[in-house]
Amino acid sequence: MNYSRRGFLKAMAAMSGSALVAPALLTSRSALAAGAAAAVGDDISTWKISGSHFGAIRAKVVGDRVVDVRPFEHDKHPTEMIKGIMGLIYSPSRVRYPMVRLDWYRKRHLSDTSQRGDNRFVRVSWDEALDLFYEELERVQKDYGPWALHTGGVGWRSVGQVHSCGNHMVRGVGMHGRSVGTIGDYSTGAGQMILPYVLGSTEVYSQGTSWDVILQESKLVVFWANDPIKNLQVGWNTETHESYAYFEQLKQKVADKAIQVICIDPVKSKTLNYLGAAEHQYIHPMTDVPLMLAIAHTLVKEGLHDRKFLDTYTLGFDRFLPYLEGKTEDKIEKTPEWAEQICGVPAERIRELARLMARHRTQLVFGWAVQRQQHGEQPYWMGAVLAAMLGQIGLPGGGISYAHHYSSVGVSSSGAAMPGAFPLNLDPGRKPKHDNTDFKGYSAVVPIARVIDALLEPGKEIDFNGGKVKLPPYKMAIFSGCNQWHRQPQRNRMKEAWQKLETVVAIDYNWTATCRFADIVLPACTPFERNDLDGYGSYSNRGIIAMQKLIDPLFHSRPDFEIFRGLTRRFNRDAEYTRGMDEMQWV
Repeated sequence: MNYSRRGFLKAMAAMSGSALVAPALLTSRSALAAGAAAAVGDDISTWKISGSHFGAIRAKVVGDRVVDVRPFEHDKHPTEMIKGIMGLIYSPSRVRYPMVRLDWYRKRHLSDTSQRGDNRFVRVSWDEALDLFYEELERVQKDYGPWALHTGGVGWRSVGQVHSCGNHMVRGVGMHGRSVGTIGDYSTGAGQMILPYVLGSTEVYSQGTSWDVILQESKLVVFWANDPIKNLQVGWNTETHESYAYFEQLKQKVADKAIQVICIDPVKSKTLNYLGAAEHQYIHPMTDVPLMLAIAHTLVKEGLHDRKFLDTYTLGFDRFLPYLEGKTEDKIEKTPEWAEQICGVPAERIRELARLMARHRTQLVFGWAVQRQQHGEQPYWMGAVLAAMLGQIGLPGGGISYAHHYSSVGVSSSGAAMPGAFPLNLDPGRKPKHDNTDFKGYSAVVPIARVIDALLEPGKEIDFNGGKVKLPPYKMAIFSGCNQWHRQPQRNRMKEAWQKLETVVAIDYNWTATCRFADIVLPACTPFERNDLDGYGSYSNRGIIAMQKLIDPLFHSRPDFEIFRGLTRRFNRDAEYTRGMDEMQWV
């Protein structure tokens, strides 16, 4: 059928007849299906609705096969990333069957772990795979104890509140016994540790100043190591892409010279290119702190910092100022000339940036990449210092943000409640089958970025957030919906650490590196092969969206709900695990 996307969207808009508000999404399924069908002149039974990190979609299903994917009619700025959904479902890299690494299948935990990653697997039935999984849990708890089992670091997950893979793993395994968990995440690891001590909260996941206020009040917006035009295509829940409407307004205001935008970045970002008249300030990678120090130095030397604000609302500036002026141990005055040699920004340009920020109502908008480095807490900390020196924190359109590139932060919220998730923890009053709390002096929780260190340097004590952590030499690891290899830049170090493990279980729908280096691989289905609910809008709470099962799970894949129901059945906790409900009852 030849029907343009523009025509499809126009027809849907005409039929909807109202602006997008939360109640509009609560229309009956039959009405929505009829609307989609009328728009494309097709049978109502062939179009289904679902959600994804890339946005909400309608999918045409013919003969249990997805043949077309189109944006949800309420999404006015859909991303082309949804074009990859069919490729995701029908990917040749799908994990098709439960698989077990050949040498592990022969020798179990005594296998030759140097063979991990050689792709020699044997296909087994689901019953055998879950039996092996359960037997390993039993062995580890009996031979070692909870310190020997790692279940943390789940990372992102497929959208959907019922089938949240991390929740299923933690709840299912937790009913059997305790294990080593993780704290923090790779997205904002350094930022979320330092900012509570600087600003009083993690900030990195905070709602942030609304775009309405920024567009009305800000005169200078600085995107510091931040590319929202690129990153806002994806959200934690089903993304609405509402932020892009504000960027259209920002682009016009930049063109009209009503707002000045500066992008401080080693590269020319999509945001810079989109805004057109925005300024690009090149900086050498990972030298943001020297630039900020030199801006702060200029603010002080030219009397542009807000001394009243600093005296009233902050602590510690009297200790920071001597460092800035070179009157402490390092004897280095943080002048623009000093910074120029490090960051590559000319000294006079640094002074100009300082004057611009002090002269105008300035919104500093930081991205997350800048804190993903050694001493990554420093740029976020110094950014807050700079915002405090400008004295605009708390003023409309001023201050600092650490999340405007994420999940439509800054879009006004409906204030509505969103659906909960499948329970993470054990039900009240219940204990795991193996209620062993003896971690042998090792820490029950480790920083997420030190998982590999635990394997290579077991027993080592490290400093973490004002305390000590003793790294446990765990023997078995479980990863669900998480590619641990994707997170570790030192591949050979990762491989060396992986060989220390006796057993690795991976649950995913694609053959990621983590799956290829696992011993037991269980095929999860994609979010498009199960029924679920998701919040429409991570921060806007625009509505609740149905995730209709588009097709039956391909090959032998299963929803996480079914995988862990099968595991808990092996130790007679499945009724408790599901609370006696099936998938649609949970929905």
